[in-house]
Amino acid sequence: MRSMRFYVGLGVVIGVIILVALAFIPLPYYIFSPGSANPLAPMITVSGGHKTEKGEFMMTTVSVLYAQNIYEFLYGLTIPHRQILPESLVSSGLPDPEYTAIESYMMYTSHQNSKIAAFRYLHLPLRVTPDGVYVVYVASDSTATEKLRDGDVITGLNGHKVTTAQGLIDQLGHDRPGQVVRLAVKRGHKTLPITVRLTTLPPLPGHKGARAGIGILPGAANAVTSPYRVTINTGNIDGPSAGFMFSLEIVNQLYRGGDLTRGYKIAGTGTISADGTIGQIGGIQHKVIAASAEGATYFFAPKDRVKGDTNQLHAEQTAQNLHLPIKVIPVHTLADAIHFLMSLPPKSGKIA
Repeated sequence: MRSMRFYVGLGVVIGVIILVALAFIPLPYYIFSPGSANPLAPMITVSGGHKTEKGEFMMTTVSVLYAQNIYEFLYGLTIPHRQILPESLVSSGLPDPEYTAIESYMMYTSHQNSKIAAFRYLHLPLRVTPDGVYVVYVASDSTATEKLRDGDVITGLNGHKVTTAQGLIDQLGHDRPGQVVRLAVKRGHKTLPITVRLTTLPPLPGHKGARAGIGILPGAANAVTSPYRVTINTGNIDGPSAGFMFSLEIVNQLYRGGDLTRGYKIAGTGTISADGTIGQIGGIQHKVIAASAEGATYFFAPKDRVKGDTNQLHAEQTAQNLHLPIKVIPVHTLADAIHFLMSLPPKSGKIA
């Protein structure tokens, strides 16, 4: 009897150890599912603009679960309309912190491009000038890891102005690894003096020999100057796919020809270029579902124009296969979307 109890107890202990161990075995998958559809008027404010719309423009998101172990993966299997992809396919092999930092930079550029596209559509005064080097992320082996942060903007090097990434690289070309340099760094509303010791970087394409550098992934930082100040606050939402809808909301707050929402709930997605071109994004099938769940009547999707484009196709298939009460409107430019909105009959009564 004692032997039986011993072996049963031993089995329980071993089982517990296995269950605990499974939590620490890496299982790198991303699980995507429908996220949210959020009204943009509370997120965006344009000085000199108005918020008198009777409907809503809505940005859409994808819910992302990073399944790091078997338990998170099994939980993900219970989520409706899920899509499971390996980490290597989603992040191109980048570590999660670096992938997240790139997504944050893409949101930053979508803010910039949405303003430019909206002002250009409305033919409003606008000036765009290079304003420094955006620190997308600091490499883990950089000597500046304790001093620079993701999202910093480098505006000066050793007393000389820095406006572009190429300009920074050219200036650093005169320095040596191990040399200490002085940076002017814009962080939020402050400019800070920061000293860093240069590290050794691989040669640039077409060049031989190692070079001195800071050890960052640089990005463009532009200053967008206009009589109308635009504030966009999206919280912890990252990525470039809301840029097009940002532009629509900015235009509507400055538009003097009436309410572009026409009283409807209108959701959508797509990147935006400075010239107003709408680009393809990922996870559109999840965004259509999220928009329909929030009562959107129309959903703007990037128009499929070349081989490999699938946004329009997947959005229309999802709405049709799931019998969603939402109409997908494919658009290629900001002007296309506004032209469609102007053709809508105003909706009377409550927002729908």
